[in-house]
Amino acid sequence: MTFRMHTSLVALAAALTLGSIPSAWAQVTPKQEDAAQLKADDASLARERGQLSQDAKTLKSDKAEGKMAAESKDSMRVYRDKQGVKGEKKDMASDRAGSLQSKEDKTELKQDKAKLKADARRQQRDNKHGRMAATSPDAEKVYQDKQAIQGQEKAIAEDKAKMGKE
Repeated sequence: MTFRMHTSLVALAAALTLGSIPSAWAQVTPKQEDAAQLKADDASLARERGQLSQDAKTLKSDKAEGKMAAESKDSMRVYRDKQGVKGEKKDMASDRAGSLQSKEDKTELKQDKAKLKADARRQQRDNKHGRMAATSPDAEKVYQDKQAIQGQEKAIAEDKAKMGKE
């Protein structure tokens, strides 16, 4: 191989590698970029909707089975208070009338009822104001999924509007 031939082969290889030939460069136009973004947003929206469906089913089944994940902090407080009142009533039924234990159980029952009333009010207030203490972990996942879907729908609308301008 001669020096001259070797030099021209190296130059040709360099040209192909570095992309001096116009067809070797992949130029992405803004329209292509917007179309790719729209496609990615559509795929993300589909994933978010799938996740929402799955989380909604989990919430429904957990609620039906009485699992803790379907209960909010407030509702669990009220549930425990009701259990306490029920337990005190059971204790009082087994006490002798006028005994010291009977008097203590009456006092505890009064306190448990007051706590139940306060916690029930707190639950109603938290529900009314949409506070996190009134939301179960499962319901929070469903809420977050819905927020993500709204965001994706907004992004898709913006992508379509942007593509329409060009």
